[in-house]
Amino acid sequence: MKVALVSVGTGQTRRGYERFMTDLFAVLRADVDVTLFKGAGEPAPGECVVRHMKRTGTVARMAGDRMGYTRSRIEFATFAVALWPRLMGGRFDVVHVVDPPLAPKLARMRSLTRAKYGFVFTDGGPAVFDATPYADVVLYISPEQQREAIARGAAPAKGLMLPMGVDTSWMGEAVDRAALRREHGVAADTFVILAVAALNRHHKRVDYLIDEIAKVPGDIVLWIDGGVQPDGDASLLQLARDRLGGRFRHTHVPSGRVRDLYRLADVTVSAAFHESQGLALIEAMCAGLPVVAHDSPHFRWLLDGHGHLVDMAVPGALADRLVHLLGHREELRKPGDRDSARRRFGWESLKETYLDVYRRVVAEAA
Repeated sequence: MKVALVSVGTGQTRRGYERFMTDLFAVLRADVDVTLFKGAGEPAPGECVVRHMKRTGTVARMAGDRMGYTRSRIEFATFAVALWPRLMGGRFDVVHVVDPPLAPKLARMRSLTRAKYGFVFTDGGPAVFDATPYADVVLYISPEQQREAIARGAAPAKGLMLPMGVDTSWMGEAVDRAALRREHGVAADTFVILAVAALNRHHKRVDYLIDEIAKVPGDIVLWIDGGVQPDGDASLLQLARDRLGGRFRHTHVPSGRVRDLYRLADVTVSAAFHESQGLALIEAMCAGLPVVAHDSPHFRWLLDGHGHLVDMAVPGALADRLVHLLGHREELRKPGDRDSARRRFGWESLKETYLDVYRRVVAEAA
């Protein structure tokens, strides 16, 4: 079985989409012939960089201004055109896509050329998009997302709830936490509140997060790990410096180094009201780091009785919970939380289900 994984942003950004596709590629390589088609970066064995007009590039900006197209529309259109000959030449059995703008384009090309591959789409959100007219199977990454999609008219028979997995292979390594903190210049008693999130106000609500943590007294640090490019709000960094001063740290470390931040932090927080899944929170839980998230049906499913739920629509609620945790550190780092998350979201638990999905679409396409 030959599988093509397609992700425009891989090599350009390190958001959830890209992390998911990169991890899935690594997980599948031992079992199937898999190729990762990505938008930028250096090609490694099994990977193929698809040259196209990136939304951040000068040409896309000029063309968009002159022709009235958005830069993202230009990016996905040129990526699809450049990708198609590679898909046809590779004779793939399965094509697995995560970017919504690619689904109708690749479906149209498949129909025109009568290609026989099975088409799988992972609905990574958060934008509303119904892929059931285009894909053979649509993978929803949470029960809430699947329910909402069906309520909006998505074809139920094409959908399957299958979360994005996380790599847990490194999580059993022995680590000297005190030494790790010294390496990063963090005192042993400092209470580190970590947020691994895109720097924006509308979805991740980083402005609310900053305002709440500014209300927490004592020896604390808000550590935000997230990039400004391609669509982050750099003004949030200045807001955090103004409100928190020396109690604020910002990084955008490579994906493989995020594990160090989970190990040195005391708690991780998401201020978002909604998530399609919440990959960073899952990684944190699997690493044994306590999670604080909004009290909603989705996050209740995600935390599954572990972690801490707060009504983040209420001003001061997050600050109050963090003050409590600061004074009751014995509630942190419970082994049961970690073990539950690994069973539910570790790739070792999910890989075979992904392979079963691929086998199903191959059989149906034959």
